[in-house]
Amino acid sequence: MKKLYYFNKIILITTAIFYLTIILGLYAQIALGIIQILSAIGILVLWKNYDYNQKKHLKTYWLFVIIYGLRWLFFKESVDDIWLLDIIILPMTLAVYFVWILHKLKEITL
Repeated sequence: MKKLYYFNKIILITTAIFYLTIILGLYAQIALGIIQILSAIGILVLWKNYDYNQKKHLKTYWLFVIIYGLRWLFFKESVDDIWLLDIIILPMTLAVYFVWILHKLKEITL
């Protein structure tokens, strides 16, 4: 779990650095999102090893990810109005939250 945490942390920091050029940051954010969704699916295998608070944080993360994804599917028109929030701030906030969750989970051995 420690390797997964450090890998996600490095990708998150790299994405933040790439945002200095905006365009590279957007591309890096796509890769970050894919990596984090796959990581989140992968850590569900260890679900029974988590305590109540860890499960609560994972459920909250998945709830926010699903709401964010559904917002893109069903409310595309409103995305144009607040694009900075929808394209950069919300996904990066979710990414930071996921890395924080991984930090809390990193002591669980695979």
